Amino acid sequence: MDDVSEQEIHLHMRTDKTYVSPAFKGFVGEKIRIANKVIDNPGGHEFGLVKDEIVLRETPAGRFQIKATFFEASRGIQTLTIQKFTKTGGKEYFTFRPNEITRLLKFLTDIKRINFPDEGKINISDADLEQLLLSPAQMKRLAADNQPLLAELARNEITTEDVIALGYRKRELRIFERLLTEQAFFQATRDHRGLTPEGVWQKFFERNAWIFGTSLSLIHFGPLDNRKMEQVVRGFSVTGPGKRVDALLRSNAVVSTTCFVEIKRHDTALVTDDQYRSGIWQPSKELSGAVAQIQGTVASALDQWHSQETVYAVDGTPTGEILFTTEPRSYVICGCLSEFQTAPGVNDRKFRSFELFRRNLLRPEVVTFDELYQRARMIVEADQGTADANHA
Repeated sequence: MDDVSEQEIHLHMRTDKTYVSPAFKGFVGEKIRIANKVIDNPGGHEFGLVKDEIVLRETPAGRFQIKATFFEASRGIQTLTIQKFTKTGGKEYFTFRPNEITRLLKFLTDIKRINFPDEGKINISDADLEQLLLSPAQMKRLAADNQPLLAELARNEITTEDVIALGYRKRELRIFERLLTEQAFFQATRDHRGLTPEGVWQKFFERNAWIFGTSLSLIHFGPLDNRKMEQVVRGFSVTGPGKRVDALLRSNAVVSTTCFVEIKRHDTALVTDDQYRSGIWQPSKELSGAVAQIQGTVASALDQWHSQETVYAVDGTPTGEILFTTEPRSYVICGCLSEFQTAPGVNDRKFRSFELFRRNLLRPEVVTFDELYQRARMIVEADQGTADANHA
């Protein structure tokens, strides 16, 4: 578009409208649009320098245009240009880049936030503005306008962190359900991150340790401070192979005990396809192998551990955590109970074989993925119910 045609468009724009271009592909492949807004300047006065003298002069009326180039999806502004056309057909403009736009917007916002206690000058740092205190009049107005909310917060001690935590858990619970029930979603997650099926669940539970903490047991378990859940519990040596557990947890109590968790797949079979005897099904190779694996991991760890262990950071500094290792709890997360569901109903003999197997295990406890999901869902719904009751 040449300047003449662009100027004609500029002159015919209406000031009560915002004009947005069609989307087009940017160099990074994202869709980009351009928004334009014109503003008519009615004219005014400004200081000018004439023959070394500062004079006040009248400025003519005119029109200038604000043009923003932005990504359609994120609305991230890439350039912000302020331009106007001269009487001779030329164009004057100035363009702000992304980091300059951010600083400009922050500067304009900060002006509105500054409190002026007197007529003196003020120099205030950006850090102080971030911790800005309202003036007494502003605080009174804020309290007066929000009395019901302030009373509710004081009565129920509801915090921003509570609201954020509940929203996060509800979102992650939906992801949990989709990973369980939508094979295409599970496969897309695998492909996107280049993970094994077990790796998908490992990553999910790493960022959602609260599910283990609230759903495995009445005792609240959580990961070690500033550590991933997956840990080496016995190093390789000439006396034996190393051992790694998918989740090493500790109880949140005055005395912290240990807990081992082995994470398998949600689509792992719990019993064999064929009957071992009439009406009797064996645990599947994968399930019995997982049980043997975590039993071996716990035994190997206890061979090297003392009755209590001090936890150290990578640099050798004690973290302040002490683990008591007597009879640690252990869990295998494997399969789904939907395996026993058929069109006419539940195959009760298959389920009975599985239930008898796991109920007669001393250690570990076997929990299916769908059971873990339902426990987590009940925790979130209970939290939601408490929040709703507090606001009733």
